[in-house]
Amino acid sequence: MIFKVMRYSIMTLIILLLFSCNSKTVLKSSEKGKTTSETNKLPKEINGMVLIPGGWFNMGSNRRADERPVHKVYVKSFYMDKYEVTVADYRRFSIATGRKMPLQPYWNKDDHPVVNVTWYDARAYAKWIGKRLPTEAEWEYAARAGGSSLEYPLKLERSYMKSHGNVADYALLRKDQRRIVVNNYEDGFPFTSPVGYFPPNLFGVYDLEGNVLEWCEDWYSKDYYAKSEAENPKGPASGQYKVIRGGSWNRSGRYLRTTFRTWYPPQVTFDFLGFRCVTDVEQALKQKNKQPVFSQNK
Repeated sequence: MIFKVMRYSIMTLIILLLFSCNSKTVLKSSEKGKTTSETNKLPKEINGMVLIPGGWFNMGSNRRADERPVHKVYVKSFYMDKYEVTVADYRRFSIATGRKMPLQPYWNKDDHPVVNVTWYDARAYAKWIGKRLPTEAEWEYAARAGGSSLEYPLKLERSYMKSHGNVADYALLRKDQRRIVVNNYEDGFPFTSPVGYFPPNLFGVYDLEGNVLEWCEDWYSKDYYAKSEAENPKGPASGQYKVIRGGSWNRSGRYLRTTFRTWYPPQVTFDFLGFRCVTDVEQALKQKNKQPVFSQNK
């Protein structure tokens, strides 16, 4: 009799443990579903930022060693700047904070993306405006329009020859014969273009494929994907280089892929490197009815 009671007790305990585990799984799944349901009720745009509804996607590719392995990642909903931060945007920040304005090339106008900014400059601007820099996962998720198979931000096809972004083209080649450019393509700008000049991607974000490269928040590690967190990864805890994403006016070919990873020391500056900001949903909603520090040009 004692053994029978013990057996039933053990079976009951096992059932309770299994139910507990399954409940956690269901809860986790229902929370994701709730997030999706709530996302549908969120404003599509707040203060020049567009909603990027969260979800799972396959991050990376098999093209290069540091893009492998392809791994499943969940990114929660967030808001992303429609446009890259412009020269005029950054000048307002410089005036307001007393921070030195980086020297801009003669061809970079007020409505063009600011360049020659370090990662520290970009982060300082983002903090000042009440935002932050995007994580690498957020950037790729947005560029791939929510995890689709987009190899290039503006289209599904493998070829980028008919892309409508500001990339290395014949206009640049006429300025510099050493450049490798997209064949039979001319976007009309040898260097940067006004932000938002070319069509947006499916999420309504502009210039992800070209104009300037963009700083991300993450430290870079070539083997990080093998140990990346499954949900909202933020990159390695430390490193020597910061992740750079996107295409630019001086790049073509593989550099334009949504999965291509670049990295630079956080203190360097280039005339083809800028940034855009993101913010969490909660923060964006807090600022919804407030007058922004300024409105972006577009």
